[in-house]
Amino acid sequence: MAGPDVVRCRPAAVTMRALRLDFDTRRLELADHPEPAGPGDGDVRIRLLECGVCGTDRGVAEFECGSPPAGESALILGHEAVGVVDALGPGVTGLETGQLVVPMVRRNCGPLCAMCRRGRRDNCLTGEYVERGILGLHGYLCELAVDQADDLIAIPSELADFAVLVEPASVIEKAWELALRLHPGEPRSVLVLGAGPIGILAAWCALRNGFEVTVVSREAEDSTRALLLKRHGARYARSLDGVRADVVIEACGSAELAMAAMGVMRRLGVLILLGARPAEVRLPSLDMIIGNHIIAGSVNASREHFGMAVRRLRSYDREWLAGLLHRLPLSQAAETIFTPRPGVIKAVHRISD
Repeated sequence: MAGPDVVRCRPAAVTMRALRLDFDTRRLELADHPEPAGPGDGDVRIRLLECGVCGTDRGVAEFECGSPPAGESALILGHEAVGVVDALGPGVTGLETGQLVVPMVRRNCGPLCAMCRRGRRDNCLTGEYVERGILGLHGYLCELAVDQADDLIAIPSELADFAVLVEPASVIEKAWELALRLHPGEPRSVLVLGAGPIGILAAWCALRNGFEVTVVSREAEDSTRALLLKRHGARYARSLDGVRADVVIEACGSAELAMAAMGVMRRLGVLILLGARPAEVRLPSLDMIIGNHIIAGSVNASREHFGMAVRRLRSYDREWLAGLLHRLPLSQAAETIFTPRPGVIKAVHRISD
């Protein structure tokens, strides 16, 4: 007598929660997504704890930039992350399970260009790189991720509550280094455009280096951001009237304001662009020539800059850093990206909630 038919079923895929942007349906939603495969040679699986959101996430979510991984229609967002080592692949040294880590964002082009070969993927020459949560690679607004060990920055436990600021702080460290390298004189004053998280971190960095700092932004004089800046020694203003500066850091997203700020730069002045959106603006070329002015763009950061950011954040008063952060559950991430909450300086989403 024949026995019963045997039906072999494939095990159901293990899934995790993730904030996915679908480029086909044009929807951003928290949904199930397959967990990444276990770590291979040189890989580390990390369990995400928190992930901040910023203007770049908004730009991707509004389809101004970015793309999903090849062959997929959806992209997991998020690049300002912190997590703990969950599992180590063969050959990994220097990290251990339970260790706090922050992932870098950009991955090398291939074949490697001269800058990526030197460890400066932030200055990639080909533009063929990929970026976690932005361009061609899934990000970190999810429960688990797998990265190469070389793409992770070990974080001291004392910085656990503020490690989510390491990535944005690394952007400032690179911009600051660039500005000082380009200025041929002895700069003493800094103008920061914008009082968002990047602007505040830029102002603090300049203050710590002994510079006179003015921050120009549109928030009221008695706003949380303005009061925070003034309390730590920066001058706050809502216009460029009466301002003079040797170095200008644009952190506001406005090309128009950046060009206007060139009118208050002293001779030999340097303007660093970090987030200006595309715009048709008048370039004051004659003034630039006469004043020996320099404009430079800066994006992303190297491993060295991430290390500098860790050291910088460790030097700050914990009350300063705590005043920046507002923590929310992962379920509210889509809302936060599209509609920033009034009064919140830096929205950070807890992955486990």
